[in-house]
Amino acid sequence: MKKTLYLLILISFGFKCADNNCELKDGKYKVIYDKQFSEYPKFEFEINGQNLTEINSVKNRNYIIENLGENSFRLKSLERQTDSLTEFQKTLMSHGKPYYEITNCKNDTIEFTMRVNLHVISHSGKFVRTE
Repeated sequence: MKKTLYLLILISFGFKCADNNCELKDGKYKVIYDKQFSEYPKFEFEINGQNLTEINSVKNRNYIIENLGENSFRLKSLERQTDSLTEFQKTLMSHGKPYYEITNCKNDTIEFTMRVNLHVISHSGKFVRTE
């Protein structure tokens, strides 16, 4: 009886872990920032393999997606740009290598937190797949 109970718990835990393995699939997305970050520059992007391209913005920049592990990644710009960032974001960028941590996902909506390091959050919001 105990073995059956433990087995059910392990299986449930395994399904829960599998549900949290979120990834950005090929397609077009828009960024919706959380309320406290609503003044940050808005943009949309398209993913094709490991490439991310901003669309519908003043400068359509290109990035390579660098996977850092389960549910986290970093965008590597082909050129260093800081003109559309707030002063606070520029300061954060100078103190580390920011990365995205995917915190949750459901269907075509992926919740994220952009971290400068383990303890400092730059901003958070959602990536919503539009196509």
